[in-house]
Amino acid sequence: MRDMSEAKWIQRARTVETRPPMPWFVLHDMTEQDLRAIYKYVTALGPAGEPASIYVPPGRDPHTPYVQFPAGPKP
Repeated sequence: MRDMSEAKWIQRARTVETRPPMPWFVLHDMTEQDLRAIYKYVTALGPAGEPASIYVPPGRDPHTPYVQFPAGPKP
């Protein structure tokens, strides 16, 4: 969002189709007020950190720390 205006973010949120954990239909169902709040929150966080890991297809193991969705049974 660093190089994106609030209006551009709302437009993108209404048209993007992403992978979990934020499926695109969740963004599409949010109100404009919710999308504006997300934009303001994220832009207030400051400079970006390390990039997120790339998508890993099913059946392949990621090479970095990851979160399992859905969470498996507790040990």
